[in-house]
Amino acid sequence: MLPRSVGAPLFGHLGRVAYLILPRSRKVTLTNLRLIYGEVLAEREIRALAARVFANLGRFAYDAVRFGLAPAPELERVTSVSGRHHLDEALARGRGVIAITGHVGNWELLAACLTSLGSRVTVLATRMKDARLNDVVVGLRQQLGMVVLDRSWGLREALRCLKRGEVLGVLIDQDTSVDSVVVDFLGRPAKTAVGPVKIAARTGAAIVPMAMLMAEDGRYRLEIGQEITIDGVDTSLVKDVERCSKAVESFIRAEPSQWVWMHKRWKSVVADLYS
Repeated sequence: MLPRSVGAPLFGHLGRVAYLILPRSRKVTLTNLRLIYGEVLAEREIRALAARVFANLGRFAYDAVRFGLAPAPELERVTSVSGRHHLDEALARGRGVIAITGHVGNWELLAACLTSLGSRVTVLATRMKDARLNDVVVGLRQQLGMVVLDRSWGLREALRCLKRGEVLGVLIDQDTSVDSVVVDFLGRPAKTAVGPVKIAARTGAAIVPMAMLMAEDGRYRLEIGQEITIDGVDTSLVKDVERCSKAVESFIRAEPSQWVWMHKRWKSVVADLYS
């Protein structure tokens, strides 16, 4: 109910409070930032960046709920689109598009923006351990225009969505239990999902990287990157996955305060990093 000019900054402040009162998440965030930026940033700069990460997540949470309850034109008024021709050209081939992104910028609004551009969007998501929170998040995503599929059973329907020439959204920036390989990510080896590459090789769908990033003035820009060409054979799997990972990495490098640094991204590769 708050005007966005009030609600977004308020939730940004709440994010900063969360940074102060959530020691585990703060510790993981600082550990990751030191791993990647420890040689180029002073400790005070790393701590300031970590606080901005939490503040931005607060703003993103507010906007995700606000625009989930608002008419589509309200989101369109604060959003610009860059690289739309990459998406249009990929969709024109009729084999669907795998939109790869990460937990960078307001990923929850990305599908809503694509929907406003006329695309039907299906997302593959991992069920949360807390059933009540999972229901809330799924409900919000559905309000934002997405079709939500559980990773554990939704692959067949995901393939159908591509066969219909639609968009399948996949997040590829976390260390999870899905089929993965180790590739370079932000200059460090990291376990990364192979699903999008294997699905693209199987279906002929295009892989297009994108992210919904926030500018200094609070407006959003949907950045749609160039289609990633893959070889699509087993011997090239690691190289194909790394191409995808690097594309998502570019969004994070552009806006490091807009990524979820509180995730244990390198837990499977860097021993005892989070102990």
